[in-house]
Amino acid sequence: MLRKIALTFAALAMVATIIVAPISQATPASAATGSDFNPGNIISDALFYDGSASSAAQVQTFLDSKVSNCKSGYTCLKDFRQNTTTRSDSAGRCATYTGAPNERASTIIARVGEVCGISQKVLLVLLEKEQSLVTSSSPTTSRYTIATGFGCPDTSVCDSQYFGFFNQVYSAALQFKRYAASPKSFNHVAGKVNQVRFSPTAACGSSAVFIQNAATAGLYNYTPYQPNAAALANLYGTGDGCSAYGNRNFWRMYTDWYGSTTGGANLVRTESNSSVYLISGSNKFPVTSLSTLEALAPLGPVGIVSTNYLAGFGTKQAVSRALRSPGGTIYFYDAGIKLPFLSCNQLADYGQSCAADGYVQLTEEQIASFVTGPNMSSVLGTTTGSRYYVKAGVKREILDDASQTAAGIPLGYNVLTENAVSALPLGAPIVRESVFAQSRGTQKFSFLAGGKRYPLANGAAGALGATGARVGGALSEASLNLIAAGSTFSGLVSDPAGKVSALHGESRAIWAAGPFKPGTSVVPVSNAFIASYSAQATLAPGALVKTASNGTVYVVMQSDIRPISSWGAMLAISAGSEPNIVEVSESLVGASPQGPVALTAGSLYRSPDNATVYLINGVTNKIPFSSFIFTSEAGFTDFLVTTKERLDAYPVSETLLTFGVSCGPKKYVSAGGTVHEIPSALLPTFPITFVSLDTFSCKNLKIGTVATAFVRTSDGSIYQLVGTERKPIRSMQRYAELSRGAAWLDVSDAFANTYKVGPAA
Repeated sequence: MLRKIALTFAALAMVATIIVAPISQATPASAATGSDFNPGNIISDALFYDGSASSAAQVQTFLDSKVSNCKSGYTCLKDFRQNTTTRSDSAGRCATYTGAPNERASTIIARVGEVCGISQKVLLVLLEKEQSLVTSSSPTTSRYTIATGFGCPDTSVCDSQYFGFFNQVYSAALQFKRYAASPKSFNHVAGKVNQVRFSPTAACGSSAVFIQNAATAGLYNYTPYQPNAAALANLYGTGDGCSAYGNRNFWRMYTDWYGSTTGGANLVRTESNSSVYLISGSNKFPVTSLSTLEALAPLGPVGIVSTNYLAGFGTKQAVSRALRSPGGTIYFYDAGIKLPFLSCNQLADYGQSCAADGYVQLTEEQIASFVTGPNMSSVLGTTTGSRYYVKAGVKREILDDASQTAAGIPLGYNVLTENAVSALPLGAPIVRESVFAQSRGTQKFSFLAGGKRYPLANGAAGALGATGARVGGALSEASLNLIAAGSTFSGLVSDPAGKVSALHGESRAIWAAGPFKPGTSVVPVSNAFIASYSAQATLAPGALVKTASNGTVYVVMQSDIRPISSWGAMLAISAGSEPNIVEVSESLVGASPQGPVALTAGSLYRSPDNATVYLINGVTNKIPFSSFIFTSEAGFTDFLVTTKERLDAYPVSETLLTFGVSCGPKKYVSAGGTVHEIPSALLPTFPITFVSLDTFSCKNLKIGTVATAFVRTSDGSIYQLVGTERKPIRSMQRYAELSRGAAWLDVSDAFANTYKVGPAA
C-alpha cells in the first residue's frame, strides 16, 4: 500500500499511501451514493480544519462503538496506548504538542487534531482508509507503524523516521496544514482547474477538475488520484484496472460515519447552538431568518462545527439580501438565482445598501454557486402569484397588468419566491378603478372603486358578475385589508352621470325607483365598467322582480318593494298582458326596503277596523272617494278587505276621486264604467276635479268614446253642456242641428246634477 506523493518541495516528498485495495465493510443502512461524489469538493474546509470536532472522550466512544471485542493477541485501536514526545510549535501549522507517557490512541487523535487544527473525524477516517485501524479487531503492529501511510512513496519503501502511531498521526496532520499554508507549492491548487489523474498508471489518463477548496486540494496532494466511473459505480467494492480508491474511500467513510462532507463549506453552526453563520474569508455573518437560509441553499447544507472553530472567525453584520462579487457587482439573490442591482438607489428600494456593512462579500466560488439572472427591476413577481412594486423599502402588491399600466409602471417583472421580499413592509396595493379582486387562495371577492374595498357576500360573485375580465386578479388578504373598507357590495353602482344600475350576472338593470336601506352603498364606477354589462331593463315603480333562488315576485314601489300575493294582482299591474318579471340579485332585494304584501291595482279596499274605502292607484297611492258612484262610473268595482298594515303602507292621495281622472296630460271624464278623453277645447265645459292615476292604473282603464258637449241622463233627456249649465234639448231635430253629428255621452244623474239646469238649447 504505497503511494507517490505529488510535492514540489523535495524535503516534503514523503507522504501517505493512496492506492489501496477497497476496505471490506458492510454497507450501512444509510450508505453513500457514488453519484453524489464531487471530485472538486470532496470535503469542506469547515469540516476538515475543525480541530475541536471531537473531544478525547468522544473519540474513545466512537472507537468503542466500532470494535466490541478485540481478538486475542491483538491490541485494537480503542485499547492502544503509546508514550508521546513533545513537538514544538510550527508557525501557522501546528501548535506545541507536549508529550506524555502511556497516552491512549483517542487522546493522541484528539490532541493532534486540536494543536494542528485538523478534525478528529478526518484523522479517524484517514486511519481507517489507510490501515483499517478503526474497525479492525486484529490489527498488526505494522499497521500502527504506518498508520496514516505518511512517508510511504509509491516508488520506494516507507521512511522509518516517520514510523509509529503518534508519529504518523502528527506528521499527517502537520502535512495537511503545510498544504493549506503554502497552496502554490504543491501540484494541486484550490481555486483553479487541475488535471487530476485516475491512477498511478499514466495510460489511465486524467480529467480537468476545478478544486473548490483547500481541504480538497490537500487530499489530492496527499493522495493524487480521483476515482474513475468504475470505482464510483461499485462504491463498496472494486472498479477496474484504472481505479484508485483512496479519496473515494475517504469520502465514502466520512459520509457513512458522519454524514455530508460538504456541509459547512459556507454555512455552519455548532452542535449546542442553532444559530447559523455564512462563512466568507476570515469572517462569519449571522443568518437571522429561515427565509434567508433557504435563499442561501446554493452555498450547500449547514455543517456542524465546533465552538472553537467558529470562534476563529470575526463576526460581521447579519446576512442581508445583498451579496457582492469580487468584481464589485452587488446582487440580489433568491431561489438559486443572483440578479444584479443597477444602482445604489435600487438597493435602497429593496431595503439594502451599498455601504460596506450593507452586503456580504463572497468569494468567486461562492458567488458562482448562484445562477445569474436578469437585472433587478422595480417590479418583482413571486411563485405564489403575488406581484410587487418595490420602492423606498416598501413592497406594494400589484393587482394586474392594467393596474400596473394605470400607475405608470412599465410592464414586465422577474419571478422569485415570496421569501425574496418577506422582510419588506407591505404598503397599500396598486389597483385600477372599478374592478373585482379575489382574496388569494380563497373564494372571497371584493369590488374596488374610489379608493375603497367593498366585500362581496359569500357566494355572490357569480350573481354580481365577478367573472372574466372584470376580475383583475388576486391580492393577499393583508394587501386587501390596507384598502379602506366600505359596506358589503350590493351590486348597486352609479355611472359618472349619476344613473344607478343594479348588477346581476352579465347584465344590469337601471334603477329608477326609490332609495335603498340605510347603509347601502351605491358605488360610483367608470363608464367602461358599466359598459361591460349588457343593459337589461329599467326598474321603475311597477316593475316586477324576483331572485333566482326564490319564487316570490316583488313589485317595485316608490319607496320600497312589496311581495305580490296573487296572479291577479300581478296581472293588474301588467295591464292583463304577460307579466315581465326581471331576475335580480339577492343583494338588490336585500338592499331594498320591503313593504307589506302589495294590493291589487285598481281595486277598492278597506280595513276591518275602518269603514273608509280607498281605490288602490297602481303602485303610487290610495285614493279616497265620497261615493261608490265615482268608482263605478270609472269602472273600478272590485271590493276587498285587507289588513290595516297593508292599507296604511300606501300614501293617501290629496285629491278625492270624483268624475275626473288624468293620465299624464290627458284628462278623462268617467261615465258608464268607462272613461272618455276630453278634448282640450272642451275642458272648460267639464269643471270637475281630476285625480291623477299612475301608469299602471291608467293601463287598466276602459277607454270609451271621446267626450263631447252633449250628455244624456237615465230618463233619456239630452243636454248641451255650456259652462256650468246643462241646457235641455227638446227635440232630436234640435239635437241634430246643434251636435252636427257629435254623439252624446250617457252619464249618471249624479254627474248631470253637478251642472245647473239652464234654458233650453
